[in-house]
Amino acid sequence: MNIKQVQRILLTNFFFMVVVTLLLVGLYETEILTPTDMASDATLMFVILTMMELVTIVAIPFALKMFSLKAVRRKLVARKGDALLPWGTARLNMLCLPMLINTFMYYQTMSPAFGYMAIILFLCLFFVYPSIGRCEAEVSED
Repeated sequence: MNIKQVQRILLTNFFFMVVVTLLLVGLYETEILTPTDMASDATLMFVILTMMELVTIVAIPFALKMFSLKAVRRKLVARKGDALLPWGTARLNMLCLPMLINTFMYYQTMSPAFGYMAIILFLCLFFVYPSIGRCEAEVSED
């Protein structure tokens, strides 16, 4: 698969996840979806919040540095687009899925911590935006 095709697929994945998250925000803000009473269970809230904090804290640096790991870098340089598609999708999903979960949990509990984590993950997406230049640079041998 060539780099341009891979870039389009990664870009589609990127925008799909952002649009789904924005759709979730829109549905809650217009009160089409309504929160549950999940926030009343303090133990459950603690466990979910702690788990999502750990996922967010681990996912961000790993997603940002993943392509510089030797094993990943070797595969990207050797197989180009065929390796970029699964690794690029994994990297985007490492940031997008926790962002989506944190957004959902924010509206379910109205706990600002979930909202802050979702915003931080959203901002991190711009560091891995799959532009054609970035895709070509990630599979080059420099």
